[in-house]
Amino acid sequence: MRTAKVISISLPPDMNNDIQELAREERRSVSELMREALRQYIALNTWKKAQKQARKAAKRKNIQLEDIEHIIDEGRK
Repeated sequence: MRTAKVISISLPPDMNNDIQELAREERRSVSELMREALRQYIALNTWKKAQKQARKAAKRKNIQLEDIEHIIDEGRK
């Protein structure tokens, strides 16, 4: 039984050519290349969400940018 979901996507010809070439250069499958790209996109998106939540929390607590280093140092003690 297959453990991965097969999906299809549409790409402009130039992008498809770039992906095919990159996959050959890296000796990876296009699927692995796309999985890696999506992993990085998801990680970046998660980081951006965490930053947004941190900014909101800092604003609620009236924490200024210059206070952050002091807060981190105190937390490490």
